[in-house]
Amino acid sequence: MKNLKKGIYLIFVQICFLIINCHGNYTRPNASIADPYPTTFEETYPGIDKLDFLVFGDWGYQGSDSRQSVVASAMKTWADNNNTTFILSLGGILSDHSKSNNFYTSNSTDHEGVDSIYDPKWKTSWLDVYGGKLKDLVWYTVAGNHDWYTNVTAEVDYFWEIDQRFFLPSLYYVRTVTFGSKKIKASFIHIDTDPLYYPYDSLTNVDNLKATLLALGLNTPDAIESKIKWIEQQLKNVQDSKWIFVVGHHPLISGNCSSIYYMSRLPPLFEKYNVAAYLAGHVHKLEYQEVNSTSHVAYFTTGAGSKTQFEGCDGPSWFMPGGGPEGTRGFLHVWIQEDGEKLGFEFINSTTADKQPVSVYQGSLNPRALSQNVSNSYKVFPSGTLLMIIFVIVFLS
Repeated sequence: MKNLKKGIYLIFVQICFLIINCHGNYTRPNASIADPYPTTFEETYPGIDKLDFLVFGDWGYQGSDSRQSVVASAMKTWADNNNTTFILSLGGILSDHSKSNNFYTSNSTDHEGVDSIYDPKWKTSWLDVYGGKLKDLVWYTVAGNHDWYTNVTAEVDYFWEIDQRFFLPSLYYVRTVTFGSKKIKASFIHIDTDPLYYPYDSLTNVDNLKATLLALGLNTPDAIESKIKWIEQQLKNVQDSKWIFVVGHHPLISGNCSSIYYMSRLPPLFEKYNVAAYLAGHVHKLEYQEVNSTSHVAYFTTGAGSKTQFEGCDGPSWFMPGGGPEGTRGFLHVWIQEDGEKLGFEFINSTTADKQPVSVYQGSLNPRALSQNVSNSYKVFPSGTLLMIIFVIVFLS
């Protein structure tokens, strides 16, 4: 009887959580997973004193040199101690790492990504690894290249058919988050960067990436241009937000990482529409490019969720060493205070089980400021003004 009451209570709490945050009432569109989700997901967290979230990518590797479980343990500690609201998962989901980086599958019979919604990796690489509060949080997800290598559609299907805590309703979607007593609004634009990063004609048929780009119609310049136009439109749509974040898999720190294929088209958009930060993985290191005289956008790379590499982006302001047994594994911890006037962040080193996880770099960002040309172009009339205009039009007619 005691277990039954506990089970009923947990179900009740889950239902309340879903209702309050607008989760669980989604309708799957009759469309390709490459079509952006048609409406914005709106979340409200009125009773919190800060918006707290963890950010990391490339976390699914489980080879002999993996530190996935150690990073997961550190994330649990941070989530428990900071009342974390959600997780941003930056791709490399349930994946093993790129052979181009000398990272192979866990064994000779393994496969990249997942093969279906019933793949055992859902349990062994996700559900069984991230415990405590991490099991209760929603993981807002984008797909990375290794998620494409077997069956990226299965990851979207998993959200719709199995567990909506693994939040991937489409390869492209937008969320707005309103939190605290002052109703601060933050917007998150989640994008799939794979079509922007890999020139279709240069790909081979070694894995499913080329075939899937073709099957989803993401293999042409026109298709890529349509996604860039969609990204720009979403940036226009959220100009009333105090904070705007873009979330993708591939990094954009200046230099080699920001000049690849169509990725170079993104930073000018981020500048134009006053994005606060771009969050990415793919490079298996912890790196950061701070706001400077030429860019008011902060760029974060946090792709060390289970393994590291020596190579990174060319121009970070700060980075932790990667590669080898002692390369830094870890994640990014971000919070926005209740009044919305400051964002704090810290990179967490959680490399080895015999050492306490430690904050190795801290910083802060100021809220975005609307540029005059953008704010004037997309200004919304106050309700009273709009009513007056309608009254005048009706009166004159």
